[in-house]
Amino acid sequence: MPYASWSVFDAVVVTRTHRVEGRMRLPPETATAAYLNLTGKAFLPLEEVRVYPGGYRRAGEAILEAGFLAVAKRQLLWIAGGRPMQPPAGVVVRRRAAVFFADHVLVGEVETLKSLDLPAFLSRSAPFVTLFSAGLYPLPGFGDGRVPEERFDFLTVHLGGIEGVLELERAEAHTRWGGLY
Repeated sequence: MPYASWSVFDAVVVTRTHRVEGRMRLPPETATAAYLNLTGKAFLPLEEVRVYPGGYRRAGEAILEAGFLAVAKRQLLWIAGGRPMQPPAGVVVRRRAAVFFADHVLVGEVETLKSLDLPAFLSRSAPFVTLFSAGLYPLPGFGDGRVPEERFDFLTVHLGGIEGVLELERAEAHTRWGGLY
């Protein structure tokens, strides 16, 4: 199918040093994570982009505006936009997790096979996964009862760019983590 006929979505792409806002194209019926997990594709092409300094926060004015920008997949931390993964009903369960980056945390739900706990899922996972019902929290301060700076129905997270994952069900006994979500 020609690239021009792919579906167009607004997207926010976060790298360690920049926040890129623009438009992304996906093949029909293809989730953002599935597209990014395709081998042989080193870049995520974006259109009508505005690039901001500062990583996950939009800091100041755009430092670049362009009709096209290809972002190296290895630089991606997470993407808001596109389509979420839709595994077959009945075979998955959602597990609450906190995904840590150098200066922020994403708290949400990861879908795993019912037969896998979160560590087993992560050990077998493709590089890009969907995080549902996600909230973004700054570091330090995560776990202090703050409300998230941003909320997302879903995000696509690059596991190769994270610092670590905390399974919140296992951390519930520790009062500092209770109630986040």
